[in-house]
Amino acid sequence: MRGRAFAWLNLAYRFALHVLALPVRALRGGRDAERFLGAVLPEGHVPLEPAEREAYPAFMVCIGCGLCSLACPALREAPASAWAEAWTFVVGPSRSIDRAALANASAGACTRCGECAAVCPTGVPIPTLAAMVHRLAAERA
Repeated sequence: MRGRAFAWLNLAYRFALHVLALPVRALRGGRDAERFLGAVLPEGHVPLEPAEREAYPAFMVCIGCGLCSLACPALREAPASAWAEAWTFVVGPSRSIDRAALANASAGACTRCGECAAVCPTGVPIPTLAAMVHRLAAERA
């Protein structure tokens, strides 16, 4: 019983410290964000823009069916590579955005015509994803 009471008191104490620190953190004016960016930017991670962050869940519904590859006129002329398929372009960044540099090889050919998005059974906004991947790859270079 004594250990349980101590645990509750410790929890209450830590919670009080957290609540009292909130106004202090708010007054710091973004130093936490600067510290975070200082840690991740050297590793090549580029933050998403607010509009990209809102659109990102729509990219995650790709099922890898490959219909976008069949519909894409730009990929017909693209050189053959592991990333020169629209569905690998969509599946790759939607699962792991750190592959933007690899996916940009096929995204560079993208004309944003929207034919791929028109045939997508899950409604992935592929031209929006192509623009985002192009921006991320350019900022990492």
